[in-house]
Amino acid sequence: MQNENPSLGSIINDSRKKLGLSQEALAEKANVSLSTIQRIEKGTVKPRSFTIKVLAETLGLDVSELLVDFVEKETPKTSFSALKQMNLYTLLLVFIPFINLVIPFLFWNRNKQIHPKDTKAGKIVSFQLLWSIATVIGMSITLFLSNLIIGKAGDGLFVSIIFYLLAVLFNIYIIVKTSSQLDTEDECILSFIPNLF
Repeated sequence: MQNENPSLGSIINDSRKKLGLSQEALAEKANVSLSTIQRIEKGTVKPRSFTIKVLAETLGLDVSELLVDFVEKETPKTSFSALKQMNLYTLLLVFIPFINLVIPFLFWNRNKQIHPKDTKAGKIVSFQLLWSIATVIGMSITLFLSNLIIGKAGDGLFVSIIFYLLAVLFNIYIIVKTSSQLDTEDECILSFIPNLF
């Protein structure tokens, strides 16, 4: 059988052994069948929340920790269409660094189809944040270097604007590429970006 919840089973197993209880003793003490204890410890069964609570109380464990671990494994996958929508909303303010984060971030927080800890959603927002930082720093550096090389204050503005337009085009390209990956339900979107959220 496939392991459905191995971490819950190992927590129960470790806690039982620390208390010096056999599986039979735990089953008797918790009023749960021996076969249920064995299957939970092997990770081949998804126990009901009531069973988890009874075992946690019997073993002196924090129920919320066990249930959080269990609930996180049960969370449904995020809808790719909702992620695609969130990604495309970035285009509305793509020209304004840092402000381009507002709409996708609000959409992520308010859309129930996207899990609050979804890594793909986090990467979409993370890319926009990193793009904003890189664009502002890049424009400042090009403006400074252009003025330094050309020698007249203000002449470097043209070079800085060119850099900014190229950065915006790069952002649009990444948004479109990410949307096409979400169309194919590709799990590996923005693999070069760390998830900062």
